[in-house]
Amino acid sequence: MCWMADARRQHDWQLASTLVWITAEVNRDRKRRRKPFKPDDFNPCVTTRPGPAKASVEQVASLLGATFHPSPVTPQTSDPCPKSVPEPLSSN
Repeated sequence: MCWMADARRQHDWQLASTLVWITAEVNRDRKRRRKPFKPDDFNPCVTTRPGPAKASVEQVASLLGATFHPSPVTPQTSDPCPKSVPEPLSSN
């Protein structure tokens, strides 16, 4: 029952935010605010999470107060996984 009440509340907010969005968009001064409104701007049920910040390993290490020492890349002579080579077919 609780999820039904929550869905009803979200639906009601969606309708109300659409009406407020239309009113705000019609009355928006396009010189002062070039970016148009979205209905989600007026809906408190919608939560937008910021995307992950793009940073290099060196930048993250400096934020943590550590130093980053990249290890040299060396080609491996043997396969790290023994199952990377297919097994021979058995004739049974």
